Amino acid sequence: MPTTTATITLNSDIDASPLNISDTTTLYNAGLDTGVEHTTGMQRKVFNVEDIAKIQLIPTIIGGTFTVKEVNLGSGDATVTHGDVDSVSDLIKVGQPVIGTNVVANVTVASVTDDTHFELSSTASDVIASDKGSLTLGYNVYTPNKANKIYIRNSSVSDTDYIVVTINAEDIGRLYAGDWMFMPWSAANPLSNIFVTAATQTSTVIVDYMVIGEGDS
Repeated sequence: MPTTTATITLNSDIDASPLNISDTTTLYNAGLDTGVEHTTGMQRKVFNVEDIAKIQLIPTIIGGTFTVKEVNLGSGDATVTHGDVDSVSDLIKVGQPVIGTNVVANVTVASVTDDTHFELSSTASDVIASDKGSLTLGYNVYTPNKANKIYIRNSSVSDTDYIVVTINAEDIGRLYAGDWMFMPWSAANPLSNIFVTAATQTSTVIVDYMVIGEGDS
């Protein structure tokens, strides 16, 4: 059984409220005494000074994506027609995240119409820039509402540069240089993607991050 432990130590010499806490816990699968079995390993994202947009850092997709090519917008507002996969229903499932360049956040497959058509949760013309394009679909996602944890650290050295961590549209808060966070993550697809914004940095910002959890559903 894999064993992963997390330890936090807090020390403060504030006169009014001195603090000395150290706590360690073993990370188990939800409701079980078996250790969590999945981790992304430590990963790094570098934000250059010009990278001021809100950028997805951690998607609910673990891996396992495929691209549907030669996509055409169908007759319905959200219908996509394609001819590059033998059977849509064998590969494309309701709720699969849709990702790719210029694809708006939190778009998923809303329904599978037949072997060559599926519908999106957002108007297709808002997802695909032109009548023909391609979509990348994710089909291997974290098990939602289980024992997933995320770690994010601002590894920058400039005291004034910070990142804003966001889940979907909700700002969690700022991490300044050297700050880090460790928290549970619902991974409730598709509204739990983790975003980072480094809008005011004066130098390169380095973000280290990882996911520890129950793997794919």
